[in-house]
This record gives sequence, C-alpha cells and structure tokens, in this order.
Amino acid sequence: MNAPLALANSWILLAGSISTATDNTQIDKAHEFVDAFVKEALAGGGGFVAYFAAEPVNADNKPLLFDWTVAQAINQVFPGEHEKPRLKVVASHERLKTKASREQRDLLNGMIARGVAELVPMDEEIVTGGNVGDEQVAHATLMVVLGGGKGVVDRARKMIKKSAPVLPLDLELGANSEDGEGALSVLRSFRTTPLNYMPFSGNTVVKRLPSLSLQEPVLPISDIAKRIVNIFFEEEQARISALPPDVLVLTALPIELAAAKQALGIAEDAVAITTTSGLHTWKAPVIRRDGGVASCMVACFANAGNVDAAVVTATLLTEFRPDNVVMMGIAAGIRKKCALGEVVIAERIVAYGGQAVLANGVIEPRPEMTKLAFRVRQDLASYLSNPAGLTARLTPIYERMDIVLPASTKGTKVAQGVVPKAATVASGEWLIRDPEKFLQLRELHGKIEVAEMEGAGVFAACEAHNKPVLMIRGISDFGDSKKDSRFHHWASQAAAAVTVDYIACGLSLNS
Repeated sequence: MNAPLALANSWILLAGSISTATDNTQIDKAHEFVDAFVKEALAGGGGFVAYFAAEPVNADNKPLLFDWTVAQAINQVFPGEHEKPRLKVVASHERLKTKASREQRDLLNGMIARGVAELVPMDEEIVTGGNVGDEQVAHATLMVVLGGGKGVVDRARKMIKKSAPVLPLDLELGANSEDGEGALSVLRSFRTTPLNYMPFSGNTVVKRLPSLSLQEPVLPISDIAKRIVNIFFEEEQARISALPPDVLVLTALPIELAAAKQALGIAEDAVAITTTSGLHTWKAPVIRRDGGVASCMVACFANAGNVDAAVVTATLLTEFRPDNVVMMGIAAGIRKKCALGEVVIAERIVAYGGQAVLANGVIEPRPEMTKLAFRVRQDLASYLSNPAGLTARLTPIYERMDIVLPASTKGTKVAQGVVPKAATVASGEWLIRDPEKFLQLRELHGKIEVAEMEGAGVFAACEAHNKPVLMIRGISDFGDSKKDSRFHHWASQAAAAVTVDYIACGLSLNS
C-alpha cells in the first residue's frame, strides 16, 4: 500500500552527444532510446537536468544532442499544468536568445509557465563547458552516459566524486566535438571497477550490462529503458538499506507487528533481517509528502512489559542508530474518555510503578512523568492541527487495510472517525482488568486516559540515547473484563495506519 515510485526525488543527467559522421540509423536509435527512457523515468517519479542552447544537426537535419529530445518528451507527458517541476533548465538567457529557435524558446518558457520546468540561470560570462557541467552535476542525483567525448567523461568523474550512480551505455555514437570516446571510455572503466559507478549494486549491474546493449540489442528499446530505471531504483534501495534507518517502528505483540507490516507494505512472509543479538527486523520505505523517502525498520519485543521494551529498544538503538523512534500498538482506554478503535498519540508518559514505603507501611506513589521532546511536540501539534487533511489521508488508508469498525459493540462506544487525538498515557506493569484501579491512576495525573505496558521503557531508552520518540496507540479495550477480541486486530491496524501517515506527513526528518 506504500509502494514507492522507482525514481522519486531523483534528478537525472542524460549526458552525451553524437558525431556528425555517425550513421542516421544509430542517431535515430539513440533518440528513440532517450524518448523511451525519459517517459519511463517520469513514470517512476524522476526528473531531468539539461543544458539548453543551440541544437547542432547533421547534413540530414538529425539532432546531435539529447537535451531538446528530453524536453520534448517531458512536454508530451505533461502537456498541462503540473505541481512539481520535472525538468531543470540550465541555460543562459543570451545563449537561448541567440542560439535557440523561437519555437524552442517557446517550448521551454511554456513548460516553465506551467510548472513542468524550472529555470537554473547561468550568467553568460561564466558559460564554459566546465562550468555548465558543474551546474548540471550540482543538481543531478544520477547519470546516464550516451555517446559524447571528454565532456561526459568529466561529468561522470564529478558524479563519482559525490557518490552518485553513473550508468554508461554502449551505443557507438562518437562525439559532436570529436574529442574522445565518452560513454565507451566510461563503460570500459565501469566493467573493471563497477563499484566506483554504482557504489551499492555495481557488482550486480556489471553482470547485466549485456541485456542493456543498444549497439547489439537483444531486447526492445522500451524494455531496456525499464530495466535501467529499475537498476537505479535497486541502487537507491541498496543505499538506503546500508544507512541507519530514519525511523525505528517498535511493537510489543505479534498482532501489532502484523499490522505494522501490513501498513508498511511488508509481505507477511517477508524474510526478517536478524540482528547480531537475534532480534528480527524488517525494512520498508515510506514515501513522504515532499516526495522524499523515509527508511523504516520494524521490530517486535515479542513480550509485554517495560523491562523488555527498554532492553530491546536500547539494543536496536545501539546497533542501528535510527534517527527517530515510533512505538505503536494497542492500549486500554478509560471508558468515558476513549472509544474502541480510536487512536491516541501520547503527549506525555506517566510511569506509575515507582513508590516509597513509609513509616507504618504507608505507600507513597512516586510516578515519573516524561513529556515529548520539543521538536516532537512541534511535529505533533502541526500534524493534529488539520483534521480535514487527516481524514482525507487516513480514510483511504483504512479502506486499503480493510479497517471497518462496527457502529457499536455490546452498547460500547466505538470510534466514528479516523482522526487521532493526543492523550496522557500511564505506563506500568499492570495488565489492567479492574476499571476502578484504572481510574485510580488519574490520582497520579488528572489527564490520564490510556494505560499500557511498554511506553516508559521505550522512552527511557530513547532518552538515554538522545533519540526523539513518539508513541501511537489504538484503543482495544477499557481495562475491564468486557472485551471484544476483534478490537485487538482493528486497534492494531488503526495505530499502524496513523503511524505510517505520521511518518509520511508529520515527522520532521534530519536533513
């Protein structure tokens, strides 16, 4: 349900040129590939970086550069208004005015006006091949090399320096400037040192190069374009997998783990990554509202209680160094304060286990209270401030997860909406089955509405490791003997749905 676009947030530099001596059949094949690749990359959420000035042609009026072909393909895919630019137009105003045709200028200006493209202006005084390359490389996140000479070799070298993936192709095109082998030179180097060009998947990609051949193709050009998009996607996934996760999602019980995996799009039978300490974890991306990707890791304590929660959380924080932690699962709510299936987000944790035994056996409660970190409070306030937006986003997530709550159960109040609320949560070792004991917790803090058994341990571990943490709970019961076991499943799912939406639309990631 959260399948990422293959090239989301990527900017592609398609660098190269063609010699005037190259056969027209080769030229046509090159532009056919560029058109197919651009459209496939756009479908995957990617965008392009290109430099625009004159468009050299051969004696038969065949274009010898690819930048204008890229622009035309993007314009075909997005003929109307667009909310996000898909083309960065690197250009000098003077060069466009004197070197490009009126039709070409109208094409670019129209795309800019519709939001399909954005201008990256260059001062005419500094327009040199090297400076143009620097500007392109500054904006690009990956590169495809096709033909060309020394200029594309230089750009490839600069992309390698910033650890950006580079894929050279084998079509023999020469160079418009007749100054070297360009892509073919890069390709020879790729074959011997693939990890220089694809740092995380190069050893696999080099074995697949024959299937990407344009010089002697064994596949349709459209299939080659799709495979190249997939190669860049796999490289990005491998890069993300090698990084510390942006978010560690913690659960306590198997039913909560199952809901988290469902919400994150992890297959039920997906093989776990086993840590050095034997903990099972799973990884999944979450597409963010800004188009970026948050890498998430999911784990389960496999037991209730704050001790296990603290130990497992600390172990995972030490081993994987995530930037953020979200604890999600089910909890009990006070009957008159909560509804079954409702989702609550903890604004503070009251750890109620501490106490002192005074003279004459008098027991004095000594709870510890933990508020959210300032940044987390800011994120949560912003997230909850737009109920209409929450409803619009969460309703389809509930539908996809097949979360359908009954109107009521045994006369008990059931959540009628999807919008979560903030609440004060009590955390301790009681598995509460007595509503009177539950209500007594409010003597410790008058705003307590929810009780659970892991939050204090998770928050303590995160505080020790200086990690921001949030807890999201679905109400499964009222802390009494009147239970509807179906709500353990529904409440877990609801908490998982809110967790994924919060990661996508509420959580501030470290830059």
